[in-house]
Amino acid sequence: AEGGVTRCKRWKGASMQRWILWIWIGCIRRFANCYEDVFRETDWQEEVPKEWYANLPNVVVLDPEMETSSMQEKIIEVQNATSHFGAERYAILLKPGVYSDRLRFNPGYYTSIIGVGSAPEDVSISDMWVSNDVTGHATNNFWRSLEGVTITAPRTMWAVSQASPLRRSVIGGELWLSHEVGYSSGGFISDVKIGKSLVMGTQQQWFARQMTMPPGGLKCWQGWNYIFMGVEGIDVEMGYKCNKGTPDKVSIMDRTARSAEKPYIVWEGSEWMIHVPKVVHQPAPGYIQDRKSHIGWKLSFREVFVANPEMSSEKILQGMRYKAALLLTPGIYTLTRPLEVTKDRFVVLGIGFPTLVSPVGQSCLKVRSGLTDVRIASIIFDANTPVSHGYAEPLLQWGDATKLFVRQEVSGVASDIVARIGAFAYLNCELKRADNMLEFNDDSLIIDNVWVWHADHDDCSNFVMAKGADMMDHHFKSDQCQSQHGVVVNGNNVVAYGVAVEHIDAGHMLLWNGEAGQLYFFQAELPYHSDLTLQQRYAAYAVDRNIYSHFALGLGVYIIGGKPAYAAYLLSEYCDLRNVVTVVIDASDDSFHHQVCQESMEGEQTCYKPQNCSWSRCWRPWVPYVDAHALKLRGASWPRIPPTEKLPEPKILQRLTREDRYQVSSWQYADYQLGRGKKGVTREAVEASTSWTSWTRSWIGQLPWLALVLMIAANFGYFLCFGGRTRQPSEADLILRGYGDGTESMDDSRDVERLQMGTASR
Repeated sequence: AEGGVTRCKRWKGASMQRWILWIWIGCIRRFANCYEDVFRETDWQEEVPKEWYANLPNVVVLDPEMETSSMQEKIIEVQNATSHFGAERYAILLKPGVYSDRLRFNPGYYTSIIGVGSAPEDVSISDMWVSNDVTGHATNNFWRSLEGVTITAPRTMWAVSQASPLRRSVIGGELWLSHEVGYSSGGFISDVKIGKSLVMGTQQQWFARQMTMPPGGLKCWQGWNYIFMGVEGIDVEMGYKCNKGTPDKVSIMDRTARSAEKPYIVWEGSEWMIHVPKVVHQPAPGYIQDRKSHIGWKLSFREVFVANPEMSSEKILQGMRYKAALLLTPGIYTLTRPLEVTKDRFVVLGIGFPTLVSPVGQSCLKVRSGLTDVRIASIIFDANTPVSHGYAEPLLQWGDATKLFVRQEVSGVASDIVARIGAFAYLNCELKRADNMLEFNDDSLIIDNVWVWHADHDDCSNFVMAKGADMMDHHFKSDQCQSQHGVVVNGNNVVAYGVAVEHIDAGHMLLWNGEAGQLYFFQAELPYHSDLTLQQRYAAYAVDRNIYSHFALGLGVYIIGGKPAYAAYLLSEYCDLRNVVTVVIDASDDSFHHQVCQESMEGEQTCYKPQNCSWSRCWRPWVPYVDAHALKLRGASWPRIPPTEKLPEPKILQRLTREDRYQVSSWQYADYQLGRGKKGVTREAVEASTSWTSWTRSWIGQLPWLALVLMIAANFGYFLCFGGRTRQPSEADLILRGYGDGTESMDDSRDVERLQMGTASR
């Protein structure tokens, strides 16, 4: 033992070459442990059976060879079991084939209809019909989804609102997004082909991406804000017709920015798989025809840990450790510890709207910083921290707020995510709090359809949903819950599609602190039961004033009732926003004291009153901004924005050039003073100096960090090698110490004991 300790001490103080060797030893030891973990998997986890859903009553798998009557009974049973705030959740999986034209689908709350063929054409059904609810409207038709099917009916009705995505499907006839009467507040479509017309109906807003429709097939009645990105069959003329008396309601972009479709389950005839679509930069417009070319990788169910609500947090975490993906089956998961993603390309996929309930004060799910191409999809996160608690972590926390390195590769994709806070019966009607509900800290993320909801109604306040029932005059227990921010983006080069945030009452609803961000479609409804005064009201859409690059399209912020707001949008003066909307229902247009406010880095504000108002809607085709493209962004690259020729041309207040600035100081980055007619206005560092002196200073400034990293790595390798314990000497060690080599006697009992100890240890 003495020899082992002495040798360890000598190594800890060794030269740099020995440090590096030590790190390699630690890495080898670590990889050995990883392989040991893989072999140890069979000690606790049984092999996944072919019918992985056999013991999951809330996963219903249908096959065209089954009796139509028995399938219909099961579908009706599922429909009757779910309710607005109920605990039941279901996933109906349709195996490939052609189903009877007598089979009817009307998915209710917390229900996913999923065709599990390799392509939507592999699963054919003849009906899909989602109608208005008991109120006569579709504004509460939340939490249902449809994907992976071909529908042959002459008309498909999908009258829904938030959190009801329609993906990866072929609609053979007309697709109606609402009935002719009744309000609706959706929605999201991606990777869909429509055979005849798309009827927007009464939908207030909608986002469509990678869609194919026949020329002239768009029909609009009402609406405030529609976005079509990468859609075949739509042009500017059709957009003008859709606008009618609502100017700039329609935003058209021929291409999509960086995007990736949601992972999905596939039955390949003999094996269950998860297909993970790859990230594509500005893909060709229209419905995806060549599925194989869009698949990034496939996962066999042998690589997937299938979780159910009966499992403990520890068991799910253990399953995530050994597998490449986590499948969350329908139900409510009351967590005692946050789930955490720690591996590159890990997939967390939910079916049937699984709901993760946060541990008190902690997150539901965390993604470790620095990972590549992680996928999180189709999950509800519910806040469970009491309002009396001092702090609550984000329900979903992607990466750490502090980053040492800038990442250019895609960190991951968050698809079809819901975060909620409210007083719900299944949580004993207790008051909850949430600080940042969704927090995205890593760079180069893709946010793809999220809804953050501070409940404006619940099942704990003696309110009955019925025709004519008015939530405006009713006081709900959820109004006393506390929420600070809905979505917080701290990462750079983040792209977001379809972001909706509602009723957050103690801070900006969306707060964007990252550089080079892009957002396409935003919808916010301000809290109408809040008691905050005019000056205390926060903005629905806020971009940090130190940001030099931010592009957003199709933004809508709404007020219901007479509660005023100071400003709908609070921006950096470098933000390029197109087609900006505010709507006031049952009050005057000036309920927004300001429509848009821009704030300089020194805190000076320039605000714009609502303008171009008609029928409760005020719009701006663009917001004037300063173009800073001549600068180099710190920690980010300028975003690759798709062509904007079909959008309104913005007004640029000033274009910054190299002649507009001069260097003030430089260590790692330079500070510049910009000649904009303001006396003594200094801007923060954004571009490194190209001079040899500055370059040398920059590297010298990095040396302490490099030394720190090497020191940590060396100690980490030492810890991995010895695990912080004193190593017992082996027989070879004792020989090296002079025992058993023929030069010394082994009669001493202590020497024999040492040799025996060393042999046993070895």
